[in-house]
Amino acid sequence: MLRRRTLLQGALAGAVLSGCTSEPVAPPVSKENPFSVDGNAPVDLVFSEEYGGFAAAAYRKKYAAAVVAPKLTPQLSDQLLPRFAAGNPPDVVLSTGDDKLKVGRLVKEGQLTDLQQLLDAPSWDNPDAVVKDQLLPDMLDFGSYDGTQRTVNYIASVYGIWYSASLFQRNGWEAPRTWPDLLALGADMKAAGLGPFMYAGTHPYYLLELVLTLAAKTGGPDVVRRIDNLDDGAWKDESVTRAITAVGELTKRGLLAPGTADYDHIGSQKRLLASKVGMLPCGNWLENEMKGLIPQDFALTMFAAPALDTSPALASGVHVAATAPVLVPDKAKNKAGGLEYLRALLSADVAAQVTSESKQLTIVRGAADGLEMGTALSSARDLLASAGDQLITWYFDDWYPEFATAAAAATGQFMAGGLQQSEWTARIQAAADKLKQDKAVTKYHRD
Repeated sequence: MLRRRTLLQGALAGAVLSGCTSEPVAPPVSKENPFSVDGNAPVDLVFSEEYGGFAAAAYRKKYAAAVVAPKLTPQLSDQLLPRFAAGNPPDVVLSTGDDKLKVGRLVKEGQLTDLQQLLDAPSWDNPDAVVKDQLLPDMLDFGSYDGTQRTVNYIASVYGIWYSASLFQRNGWEAPRTWPDLLALGADMKAAGLGPFMYAGTHPYYLLELVLTLAAKTGGPDVVRRIDNLDDGAWKDESVTRAITAVGELTKRGLLAPGTADYDHIGSQKRLLASKVGMLPCGNWLENEMKGLIPQDFALTMFAAPALDTSPALASGVHVAATAPVLVPDKAKNKAGGLEYLRALLSADVAAQVTSESKQLTIVRGAADGLEMGTALSSARDLLASAGDQLITWYFDDWYPEFATAAAAATGQFMAGGLQQSEWTARIQAAADKLKQDKAVTKYHRD
């Protein structure tokens, strides 16, 4: 017969063993912990850019026991697709670069978490505000697929026309406010022996971008919305016709720098930095791309694509594209930790650090305000701020990249004299109509 002491010891041992094997109790949901994060659980982070890891310090400060060790790799597809297939993906991924993940494919496979819960959660900075209200307008649409938020695209790329502020000052030139002003300035530059305008001739998308920006500034956001939605006759819109005709004046008036059609993006940017060219359309990544080649006294600066006339629909309009998608895989082991990490990444302090150290703007509203920066980044920041809610966005180039490439190629041909304006319009509209009827291509819609 077992003694009473032996029975008690057995009962106590059983209780201890039972306690060891039971699941830990999840922390209660609160404004400070909206996803019920286990502060002891590690967070598996894989990023293609160093700034993706800048929120790690904030996360560790809040959850001191958590192991947060960002892994940096440019080989995202090679390293992560097998993990997605095996059902053990990371908790957070920042996807950029030549080997970036194909987000559309992951969406189709049901691999990505719906991030609406993140956007509706209390902000890291202010628990009385929600995350989405701290972000720039329209930027979230870049990560929305059929109405579901699958990624948050973190970097705000501002497009405009680059010039040397010091060169302009020496010659008494001012940044043009209207397209006729730009054409007049080009004539002055040409008279001074300078190539007035250049774009990356081997990458004519830069010119198509300028055309669409001018069209949207003229006719309003519905112009590019209809293009995105493959609406009938969208490319025949009067504002699009006016924009392509206006850009064509650069060729007609001899204002394109010699050899423009033969230069790639790096070559054309070098011509600008050598003061052989006066104006060049590009996004605000140019500063990073040409780091080390910008003359010290150049004062690289951006101005917005000038309106076609003095009464545009979007007077302050600037084309902005949200890039660098950040995502939380649906099968992430620590999904709550992944969502919480993104909440920290979207805080003002972390976003300010990203801007300061990477010379890129983020989608976090006002995070770059007051930061010390050079003329290139500060001019892009100021354009973004002055645009307010007049941000110009389109998505067809991401949704239908082959169509976008064809439209850009037609624009290059038009500028080289190979197409008339009516032929340019007809060719792109026909391609859009064919795409619309192609049932093999997944179609997307924006409101």
